[in-house]
Order: sequence, then structure tokens, then C-alpha cells
Amino acid sequence: MTTPRQSGIAALLLSAAMMNVAYTMLVPLVPELTGRFGMSPLEVAAAFSGFALAKALAQPVGGILVDRTSRPQFIGFIGLTLTAVTVVGLAFATAGWQVLSWRLAWGVAEGITMPVLYQLASSLGARSRFGTARVMGWFGGCCTAGMVLGPAVVGLLHPFLGFTGVFLAGAAVTLTGGALLLGLRVAPEPDVASPPPVPAGRGRAVRTLVALVGLFAVVDLVNNALFAALEPVVPLHLEVVTGNGVAYTSVIYTAGLAVFMTVAMTCARFVESRPLLVISAYAFGAEAIGLTAVGLSDGVVAMCAGLLLFMTAQPVLYLVARQGVNLVPKHQLGRAFGAFGLVSDIGFILGPLLGAVAYAGLGTPAFLIMAVVAAVSAVGVALLRTLPSRLLTTREPVDA
Repeated sequence: MTTPRQSGIAALLLSAAMMNVAYTMLVPLVPELTGRFGMSPLEVAAAFSGFALAKALAQPVGGILVDRTSRPQFIGFIGLTLTAVTVVGLAFATAGWQVLSWRLAWGVAEGITMPVLYQLASSLGARSRFGTARVMGWFGGCCTAGMVLGPAVVGLLHPFLGFTGVFLAGAAVTLTGGALLLGLRVAPEPDVASPPPVPAGRGRAVRTLVALVGLFAVVDLVNNALFAALEPVVPLHLEVVTGNGVAYTSVIYTAGLAVFMTVAMTCARFVESRPLLVISAYAFGAEAIGLTAVGLSDGVVAMCAGLLLFMTAQPVLYLVARQGVNLVPKHQLGRAFGAFGLVSDIGFILGPLLGAVAYAGLGTPAFLIMAVVAAVSAVGVALLRTLPSRLLTTREPVDA
């Protein structure tokens, strides 16, 4: 029999998936941005990085609002409604500057929403028989499921509906997700308004938790930067190699995001039961191997294999980073996810710009530079194994 908590988790996961359908629709349409709107490669990169900048700056605001309300799902509903409005605006854009403007507004709306969704996933997971790690893994998987559907929807509907039609469809799906979130019933956290004072002897523990959140925010930053760098580069590279960048990008990204979704939803127990920094080192190493495979060959098969390996390692780092944040005391979890998002989303800002610049100047070897970044990150994380043991494993959140 389905319990109210299970129904709430299901509604949250479905809402998260719906929010991300429109998110990846723009990736396979990069050639249309350069053709129909006359945007340069750097302007295309700015459309992606500008979105990420606006989202990063808005997340601390969303985190503060979450910690100050007994109904975070209402803030989430407002955020998703605003997101749908911005997607509609992008659908009717007629110039490159309009595309950039609506992408900035879209980023602000999603930035307000993300801490809400993270806090709800953590809270519902902790109160259920599944646990925070599994629900957070399902959350990441469902977010990715929506991202998988984005390029697939473009591939199926773009020939019939065009640029405007596919984004109107994405806006409708996003708004439906907001309605689901509004109907979500979540019992308020006990004593949220009056958290217990922090004893003087616990100050060191608090500083340790802050350092932990910062460490894994940087891990997520690098992971995000590598993924985001591929967003403007892979479609342009496939356009050169195959002459049909939209179709090939839709297929490769759909397959890669499906791998991400599967791994995120099945490896939560593995991540929470092993040293996080060790897992991070191996995952960054796998990303380096995958990017090297892409950089050493212009063949579609080699690119697909390398990207699939890369996308297998991505969700592992995604879960590792969020397991660290979940150690923060419950009454500060919204702020923690807001600060985490502000730092980690810097990767989405820098990634598209650096990726576009590297590819414009070097071509295919740009993928090898990304591989070097992943390899250096693997070595750096491995060297941090000398940190206190609480930074290497995570169990239950520690109250401060």
C-alpha cells in the first residue's frame, strides 16, 4: 500500500523530471542558434554560461527562503511557474539578444527552485524507510530522466513544430511539474524556528562541516564544468564531422543521459558505504579516460563510447558531493544547498566559455585538455585522503 510519504516522494521526483525536460532542449538546437539567430560560438557559450551564472546567484536566495518557511513546496511552485514563463519567452525570441535575456531569466527562476527540491528530497528521504542517500539518488536520476527527454523531444518534434513549438511543449511540462509540487504535503520540521544553540565545544565540528561542504562543492564544480564544456562543443564538433549535428547530438546525449540516470538511481548505497574521496578519485579518472577517447578520434563510434564512459562517472560524483552536504544540520540544510549551488554552479558558468574558446582555437585537442583537467582532479582528490575520516565517509547528518 502506498503511504503518504511514498506518494510525496513520487510527486517530488516526477516534478523534478518535468522541470528538466526543457533544460536540455537547447543543446541539440545549438546549430539553429548560430544559423537562425546568427549567434557566434562565444554568444552560444554565453547563453549557457549566463544561465548558469544567474542560477548560481539565485540559489542562496532560494536556500534562505526554504529555511524560513514551513511550506517550501509553495516556493518551488512559484519558481517552476516563473521557469515556465521564461521558457515561453525563449520560444518566441526573434534575435540573439532575446535568447540571452530569456536564458538569464530562466536561470534566476531555476536558481530559486533548486534548493527547495534538494531540501525536500533530503527531508522526505530522512523520514522514509528508504533513507536520504537513496532518495537523493532517485532525485538525481529523475532530474536526468527529464534531461534525457529534452533532446529526444527535440529530435521527434522539431521537424514538425520547429524552435517555437518544442519550447512551448517544454513550458507546459514545466508548469505541470509546478502544480505537482504545490500539491505536495510535507510535515514541518520540528523546532525549525528555534534551532538549539551551538555549544562552544562544538565550534570545531561546525567548522569541519563547513569545510566539508566547501570541499564537495569544488568537486561538483569541476564535474559540472567538464559536462558544461561539452554542451556547446559536442554539437559543433558533430556538425563538422557528420554534417547533421542536431540529429547526432540528440542520439548521443539521449544515450549518455540515460546512462547517467541509471547509475544515479542504482549506486546510492555504494556511494554512502565507501570513502567519498576515494570514490571521487576513481570517478574523475574514468572521466579522463572517456574524454581522452573522444579527443583521439573524430569517429562517431569512438565519441559515443568515450561520452558514455564519461556519463557513467558523472552521477557518481553528483551523489558524492550531495552526500557531503547532507551532513549539515537539518535547520540549515536550505542555506547549505544554496551555498553549495552557488559554488558548484560556477562550473556551469566557466565550462561553456572555456570549452568554446578551447575548441575554437584547437579543435579536437580541446577534448584532451578536458581529460587533463579530470586527471589532475583525480590526483588532487586522492592526495586529500589524509583529511580527517569524517570527510571520507558519510552516514547520518551531524547536529551542531
